[in-house]
Amino acid sequence: MLNTISQILSGRFWWVYAIIFFGKLLEVALATLRTSLIVKGEKILGAAVAALEYAIWILITATVLADFTSDPLKIVVLTLAFSLGQILGACLEEKLALGTSTINAVFSHRDEAENAARMLREKGFALTIFDGEGRENAPRTIIMMTLKRKHVDTAIKLIHKADPKAVISTSQSVSLDGGTMAGRFKTDTSSLFK
Repeated sequence: MLNTISQILSGRFWWVYAIIFFGKLLEVALATLRTSLIVKGEKILGAAVAALEYAIWILITATVLADFTSDPLKIVVLTLAFSLGQILGACLEEKLALGTSTINAVFSHRDEAENAARMLREKGFALTIFDGEGRENAPRTIIMMTLKRKHVDTAIKLIHKADPKAVISTSQSVSLDGGTMAGRFKTDTSSLFK
């Protein structure tokens, strides 16, 4: 079977270059996804993606290396696909929004922070609100929350709806131990855009 695949991919037909291009594009996108999965603690799924990625890598790389001196266009196609695969992988990972994030929102006025907290809780978000001090001992109110990455945009829109001047910092959480992270979210976000 591998011999047959090798013979099919050894020609100089347009579809050979297309297979090399899209195969490498997929392989690099999977490599980016695998890395993200493993970093976020999804080791089993990451290993499954790695197996598929490696099988594609062997097939495509062997095809190109078998006759790269007589067909340098395959090297160009492989290199271009590698570069674009990095972009595709990053976009894929961003769309999947795997893992958790931490949001810290700093408010100048307590009433705006409480309004934001109320709206966030109504949508099912778990959060902690507390007092802090800003520059020159100015009173500040802080909301801190850990949530699934796919819900970050919704939370930020709610915070900005309560206070457009709130200072928001977001960071990816590598691990989470204990605490509460709401498992239910009200999906009607139409009121966010009014």
